Amino acid sequence: MSTFNEIRTLIEMSDVIAISGHTSPDGDAIGSCCALAMALKELGKETAVIIDEFPDVFHIIPTGGLLYHSLPEGFAPDLYIALDCGDIERLGKNKELFSQVPNTINIDHHRSNTEFGKLNYVDEDASSTSEIVFKLLYGYAPFNNDIASALYTGIIYDTGGFRHSSTTPATMAIAAELMEYDFNFSDIYNKVFFTRKIGEAKALGLAMERLETCLNGKGVYTYITLEDMKRLGVGSDDLHEITGFIKGIEGCEVSAFVYEKTPDAFKVSMRSDESFDVCKICGAFGGGGHIRAAGCTVEGNPMDIVEKVFKEAEKQL
Repeated sequence: MSTFNEIRTLIEMSDVIAISGHTSPDGDAIGSCCALAMALKELGKETAVIIDEFPDVFHIIPTGGLLYHSLPEGFAPDLYIALDCGDIERLGKNKELFSQVPNTINIDHHRSNTEFGKLNYVDEDASSTSEIVFKLLYGYAPFNNDIASALYTGIIYDTGGFRHSSTTPATMAIAAELMEYDFNFSDIYNKVFFTRKIGEAKALGLAMERLETCLNGKGVYTYITLEDMKRLGVGSDDLHEITGFIKGIEGCEVSAFVYEKTPDAFKVSMRSDESFDVCKICGAFGGGGHIRAAGCTVEGNPMDIVEKVFKEAEKQL
């Protein structure tokens, strides 16, 4: 694994730096990308965050005017930094540009990371990529209120508001340090976790209606189709709350939320406690992530996919 000093040296040697997170970006991907971009701008670098569209709830994250949904005209990076991506495929439409740039850095906290950059820093013990970016920048680049706000949002999102087992004393110390800056941390927390559109609430209700158990009550699952989303007027970005919600069902040790991304191709989002390694389960279907939180994409119909996934889970009993 590369060191922070090696990463900083490569940054210093570069003038134009592109930064991207994974497709269907979440709070950690957006927060870490925007925080790093704003910090590098403070260091005199020309930077741009190139990232997909994302749910409205994450518009609370400061961008410094550096966020784009496609490559800015005339922007020719000599360094590309991928954040929160387990493999190059997770960069989506940006993977081709990433492959063409002379120098690349991959910073992530997913156990299944393939180390696809020229330099790679992967810490699976970190709560979030935002936590790693804080450590990279600390004592190296100036912080300001917007950088602190972006990193705080990324950390609280990926820790589920400090509820997930990935939360460590170091995570809490970093959050406390960020809260010394002038931003409304309680407003961010409430918007990320407790604000939802009517369509999101209806989708959650439908998912709860379909909720079923398996593995003698240890497994819980539900699903949403494209037809459902069309009827409810929602997109896949409006379903992010369901995964964590069903894991909270009493007696559940492993959960799977299955939703249709494209016709007959379903994303499986899994959560577990210490009884199951969902990274290993999803890895059997070409996916990955963390021991307690992972995902994969499987073709077929939802009930067949559920059966296959929980047969794989059953091997761990």
